[in-house]
Amino acid sequence: MQLRELRPNVWATEVVLDEFDVRGTVIVGEQRVLVWDTLSHPRDMQGIVELAGDKPIYVAYSHGDWDHCWGTCGLKTSVIIAHDACGKRFETGETAAELAAKQAAEPNLWDDIQLVAPNRLFGHSLTVDLGGVLVELHPLAGHTEDCLVAFIPQWGILLAGDTVETPLPYLHESSILVLQEWINKLEGWRRTERVRLVVPSHGEIGDRRLITENIRYLTDLSAGKPPEVPDAMTGFYTETHINNMRLLGISSRH
Repeated sequence: MQLRELRPNVWATEVVLDEFDVRGTVIVGEQRVLVWDTLSHPRDMQGIVELAGDKPIYVAYSHGDWDHCWGTCGLKTSVIIAHDACGKRFETGETAAELAAKQAAEPNLWDDIQLVAPNRLFGHSLTVDLGGVLVELHPLAGHTEDCLVAFIPQWGILLAGDTVETPLPYLHESSILVLQEWINKLEGWRRTERVRLVVPSHGEIGDRRLITENIRYLTDLSAGKPPEVPDAMTGFYTETHINNMRLLGISSRH
């Protein structure tokens, strides 16, 4: 895991996996520290304790996918925040089944994982006071039902999780049901002039133009139109684009 300082008291945690990169964030307040996503393995959290010092560590899951929350057992924390729907993913055994599948497919690689369920759940919005800095957590279903974004108003930073990606967002079958809501909520953030820095979990860090690009892609899909995509993409995102169009019943131009 690499730590990259985005501004004083805000670091990106970045890991390169087999098919894609994934990014979390650490926000250090005067009284406590918030880790936004713990990535995929407890080793990914090495170095976070040094940043936190003697301050208590809170964790927030942007959603319950494996590459965002499996590193929690590498931290000492008693507060793990997530959307209600994320809690259900742990309760129903969905996350445990995913871990078992990975352990079977790649023996020894995932043996150190101990799943840590969220214990502070909410359904609407929640503000976390870190001391000297507030972090707002807002639901934004689309990529998955349990997706959140985090906004730090005083610094103009939007942590977008998997609601915004470059070069393009990743859809599931459930995304179709909330596609217009996903677009509408992204549009709300695009119009929020206080947002100056957008930090997605996958892809480039940038400004609100990243949100605009995702809105364009999703709007084209919603209209049954094949979205324009970069000529050069990784195999993962090429396959993601093909699958996105398949979910919406759109034929490929190629």
